[in-house]
Amino acid sequence: MKITPSVVLDAPTYYVSHFNGVYDTEKCVVIRDLGIECDDEAMPAVLAKLPKPTHVLDLTNNELNQIPDLSAHDEITTLLLGRNRISKIDGRRLPRRLRRLVLSNNGVEQLAALEGLRDAPKTLENLSLRGNSVCHLEDYRVFALSRAPQLKTLDFTKISDQERNAGCKFRSSPGKDIAPSRQKFKDKNEEIMDVIVGKMSDEVRNRLKDELAAASTLDEIERIESLLSGGV
Repeated sequence: MKITPSVVLDAPTYYVSHFNGVYDTEKCVVIRDLGIECDDEAMPAVLAKLPKPTHVLDLTNNELNQIPDLSAHDEITTLLLGRNRISKIDGRRLPRRLRRLVLSNNGVEQLAALEGLRDAPKTLENLSLRGNSVCHLEDYRVFALSRAPQLKTLDFTKISDQERNAGCKFRSSPGKDIAPSRQKFKDKNEEIMDVIVGKMSDEVRNRLKDELAAASTLDEIERIESLLSGGV
């Protein structure tokens, strides 16, 4: 399905009920579960019709194969793109004041697909890639930090000082770009979580999706997205 002006104009909107101790400060526009596909010709003009200001844009569970070009939307601080078909990150297409980016359960498989984080806004603090194959690659977290050292949390887990230092060393070491191939691995916790998520019943998964649709705070959104993508 291609996005149309009516999709944007008729999209549900609500204000995030509680954020940083202040009520009703962030407007969220919901364009999820519609099977929307990327269309670089029409999409920029259509997304220009988003209500202003739009602080949170929810494009979860569509058919997007790349990040939509939202570079002109400076007011967007949270972008939800979970459960699409995005295979790489192009930081140039992100809103220039973005703070939170959720890309859980997409098609990001290789470290090379994270290179675009170099061009991500310096304001980006929270990134989730849970449910993507890249999460199981050696040096994944360190590599992501080497490309986006401004991150404070990755996959709902706070960046440790050790990881930050390793990312800095990785970034400054000659030849430390992308090896031709990286050995895949899963630690025991990841293997257990994959099994749990794989066995999650449709009833539980649908209930979580309903809760996510009704979530009214960013904390709720992050918590439920984390559960759906294998977080704890």
